[in-house]
Amino acid sequence: MPEFKDFEGQSAHLTRLRREFSDGTYAHAYLFAGPKGTGKRSVARLLAMSALCEGGGEKPCGACGPCRRVMADTHPDVHTVQPEKGKRDISVGVMRDTLDEVGVHAFEDGAKIFIIPDADRMNQQAQNSLLKTLEEPPDNTVFILTTARMAALLPTVRSRLRLVRFHALDYPAAARRLEALGMQPEKAAAAARLSQGCVGRALELGDETMEGRRALSAQLFGVHRASGIPAVTDAYKDDKTDREQLLYDVEGIVRDVLAAQAGGLELEETLFAAEARAYASRVPVEGGLKLMRAVQTARRMLTSHVTFTAVLETILLEVAEEYRQWPW
Repeated sequence: MPEFKDFEGQSAHLTRLRREFSDGTYAHAYLFAGPKGTGKRSVARLLAMSALCEGGGEKPCGACGPCRRVMADTHPDVHTVQPEKGKRDISVGVMRDTLDEVGVHAFEDGAKIFIIPDADRMNQQAQNSLLKTLEEPPDNTVFILTTARMAALLPTVRSRLRLVRFHALDYPAAARRLEALGMQPEKAAAAARLSQGCVGRALELGDETMEGRRALSAQLFGVHRASGIPAVTDAYKDDKTDREQLLYDVEGIVRDVLAAQAGGLELEETLFAAEARAYASRVPVEGGLKLMRAVQTARRMLTSHVTFTAVLETILLEVAEEYRQWPW
């Protein structure tokens, strides 16, 4: 089972949170905010175990009945709120069913805990439905919301939650953690960088994912002129890959190339293709900065429901423009 020590360095608040949940002095609602893969949901489960643990000594013990039931997702007083099957958003209907449970007396002694992973998936009606309960919380009831997109939550909801920030580890620390979890050193170093220091994301990376990153860096920096853009956009036009994840990967590649342009990274130590290494060595750092701004513009476009082809073209046009200014 995961332990709190596995998440040391993710948040300066962990010691305080452990104490609050172990001795019952927790707040009624928390917002765990930070990049995907930084342990937000795992920490929420550990805190639920701490609040309900019946073992002696340090909590959670991991061995008592409540701890085992939380780990198995069968504890009647710990509720994880998810969208309906086949849906992406958490609807107002799901939220109303959840809030009906708030008024039910706890089955076991202790708190009732509601965990809402990826709380940004709540639509506006669901968030407004939750708001009244957050304003007038029942005793011994705790809400823990997690999100990688805090801005997607209504300000009125955010204002009633105690914010706990999680963050990625620096690459060496993430690599050490991955090695401690059994990953080979070379793969751990690459995975730490590909996941941008998010250990949870790094653990999900397989060889296929790493090869995909190499191929993406080749496509991205292989566009030397605008005429080469359609070949890349067409490759992703009908692709079912998560577009948000793909843009996240592009941003990570551009960030590392920019670091290489600034002299802070040797791309030879990474999984990037020769095209990316060539761009970093020939285009000055000013070009990398403009490319990063193009990526940020593309991210805003994606959230505004612009077609993914147009989003990708925004980035590729900037790559082609830099090649135009710095001919080979």
